[in-house]
Amino acid sequence: MSSSLPGLIDPFALASKGWHWQGSVPFARLPRLVAMIVNSEGAAKVELTFSQIGKVVAVTGRVEADLEVVCQRCLEPVRIEVRAVVNLGVVTSIAEGDMLPEPYEPLLLEEEKLRFSDIVEDELILAIPVVPRHAECERGGHTSRKIQTKAHSAPFAELAKLMLK
Repeated sequence: MSSSLPGLIDPFALASKGWHWQGSVPFARLPRLVAMIVNSEGAAKVELTFSQIGKVVAVTGRVEADLEVVCQRCLEPVRIEVRAVVNLGVVTSIAEGDMLPEPYEPLLLEEEKLRFSDIVEDELILAIPVVPRHAECERGGHTSRKIQTKAHSAPFAELAKLMLK
């Protein structure tokens, strides 16, 4: 088991060794994720094992992080807990991916090696809700002042003023 963040990896070679990695990955090392979150401080907790299970080269484990994203209802920051179970089967073609047994999701290896942090980043991005929002926003109780002001104004008042001119 290694604790330093690996760079480029060969999943097939790691699976043949039964390689296990546990540690944290700073958000700063995950540029696509940083573009989606409000606060890039922090890190994801990661535990991944590469193994050969039958004919499948598997990457299994978990990825966890507390992320701050934009609430899609009030547009204010909201903190969400992301917990993803990783169950990937490494494939080299889409046809191989279609033949993966349950419960594996395909991890398409387009080159001989891939960045370890890409696996972590993909799993975190996929675990973010499609429409993140505050629990209060789901019940309709949490809105910003700008939205409240517009909600209480008469929507056709401006039109009536124009018609009088």
